[in-house]
Amino acid sequence: MSIAFRLLSFCYLFIFLIGFTGCDSSNTEVDGETNHAILVSIDALNEDIMRYTLTRDQVPALYEIFDSGACAEYAISAFPSLTAPSHSSIWTGAYGDVTGISGNSQHRLPRNEFTITDRWTGFHYDPLSAESIWLSAARSGMKVAAHQTTQAPGVPGYLPRKGERTNELVERRSEAEEILAGDHVMAFNGYNRMIAGDAVLNAEDVTWMEAADWSGLEELNSGVDPKGFSFENEAGVFYGLLYGDDHYDSVLISNETDFSGAVHAYAAEPESELHQKESLAQHFSEALKIPVDNGSVFLRVRLFDVEEDGSDFMLFHPRLQVMEANNSDLRQEYDQAVRGWIGNSALGVYRNGGFGTTYMDGGNGTAERRYLETAELITRQFMRGAEWLWNEKDPQFLLDYFPLSDSIDHTIWGYLEESAPMFDEVLAGKIKSFRADVWGYTDMRVRHLMDLAAEKNAAFFITGDHGMRSSWNVFNPNAALKGAGLLVLTEDGDVDLSQTKALAPNGYWITINTEEWSEGIVPLDERDNVIQEVKDALNHVRTPEGESVVTAIYTAEEHPDLGLGGAAGGDVYWGLKEGFRSSFSTRANNAIEEADLRTGHGFPSTDPDMYTAFCAQGGGFTTNRIDGVKTIDIAPTVADYLGISAPRDARGVSVLEQLMK
Repeated sequence: MSIAFRLLSFCYLFIFLIGFTGCDSSNTEVDGETNHAILVSIDALNEDIMRYTLTRDQVPALYEIFDSGACAEYAISAFPSLTAPSHSSIWTGAYGDVTGISGNSQHRLPRNEFTITDRWTGFHYDPLSAESIWLSAARSGMKVAAHQTTQAPGVPGYLPRKGERTNELVERRSEAEEILAGDHVMAFNGYNRMIAGDAVLNAEDVTWMEAADWSGLEELNSGVDPKGFSFENEAGVFYGLLYGDDHYDSVLISNETDFSGAVHAYAAEPESELHQKESLAQHFSEALKIPVDNGSVFLRVRLFDVEEDGSDFMLFHPRLQVMEANNSDLRQEYDQAVRGWIGNSALGVYRNGGFGTTYMDGGNGTAERRYLETAELITRQFMRGAEWLWNEKDPQFLLDYFPLSDSIDHTIWGYLEESAPMFDEVLAGKIKSFRADVWGYTDMRVRHLMDLAAEKNAAFFITGDHGMRSSWNVFNPNAALKGAGLLVLTEDGDVDLSQTKALAPNGYWITINTEEWSEGIVPLDERDNVIQEVKDALNHVRTPEGESVVTAIYTAEEHPDLGLGGAAGGDVYWGLKEGFRSSFSTRANNAIEEADLRTGHGFPSTDPDMYTAFCAQGGGFTTNRIDGVKTIDIAPTVADYLGISAPRDARGVSVLEQLMK
């Protein structure tokens, strides 16, 4: 019998006996103590891939969880296996056909107001049409914190498929707004607003100016004549000053030409060893707070190199993101405590050679060591946020997220794929070591959350959103649709909606241009016929050797358990032959093309390499293994452990009893 069922039975009995009008289910106890829990999603966590590519010494915390925790063999995520819908399934206990979150990029609603070419992000809360577990927990009266979770921190949109919101949708939205106004719910998301991106600045990227324009230089004690410069980004104009003792080795950065308000960084070689928590990102400056509309951003800099005569330098600053929260006072508290959360490491800079020549282009490892410091920085800032929330705000339930594992595997994991035609054993050896270092920071982040949970005898739940797969060929579904006459372009290369019956808007599904959509042309009673034409077009695509590129075709009607379709989703989905990924290009003329090596996801969630994980440790859990689950089972299971109702739109089931056997 589950903890939640026992508690509910007790509540009903208590009400019956003494006429009590309520029961606070958030006070569930195990061994006489109120249950606490931390739930974290580690992006791109797949147990088999982890065990195959990383050793116990490299990621000891993850091995500990999988070896000694209560774990499912695997967890089947959202279909397609993309970050936004997969996380929505974790938070809500439902797939995209219920939640309205079907892709990272998805259709806009309502359908009658937008065409099949209109898209927006699935990461935002506006497209969400379901209750997340932090709302259901808060609705029960529980103190809960959601730290950098997708579809947060605002009110779900509860958008209709067509027309205006129904009274029910309006009421659901109003209720969510009221819950989020409560002091016992704390939701944060810094991903929704980025003011400026990662940047590496050299002498040619700045405007040189007279150092004498600065005030307070008498306190600088520089042995060389200071050199002033300025640079600008979307957050404003910043001023820099190079200086040193007998050569230039330090920099001041400020948003004013004033020594007193500046932050300082010094030139240092990038470290070669994995740091401990206390020494992460030690060469970065303190944070310079910059006010922006509805919030603040925090500028940090790292001086990676400078010529002794000050004629050139390499100065890096990470992206500037605005923290959002469900109330402004909470946001300001977070900003004060964390001083600039950063959502991702500087992989774009690394890939483009901004840190120097990469391993892939024959580099000696300097670029990789510089990049690793940016991985250290986001690890530190994520940990600062989680620790502040857990210890200072004292929630009973903390939800969290970490992206580093996903971002690095997108970038380099493909070079470890031995079946890829461009595989290089020597390069793979270097990449393997580099990747292990990055995953080491992911492991550090996991260990930190495990330690926080242990401080309060809380259960630690860990999951992820998808796996990873390498590819070196591209499948262009829109080229196949054009060949079948189902997609027509204008002379300018745009989609001609007046003649188009089907379109792959994002490379992960095909949508029939029915009359439900603005400018749609396919009558609803002809939809099934067009779907069959689409299937025929996909099945017609072959490799030069005559092999099928599309290995499986899925529709919501034929696979109702996968959560396909829905108001913002598509009509036809597919699986692909090894080595292929999909594109949404409408201008490609060939259905298949050779391409560069990449690693990604978005493939059928039922493929083992797209599986993710689900484990629990501490808080009464012991070593155990159960059969595979679905990510929509996670929210009901955690809710069951906490003794609260599952999110009201959940379609998954609690597996708490199986995990705790």
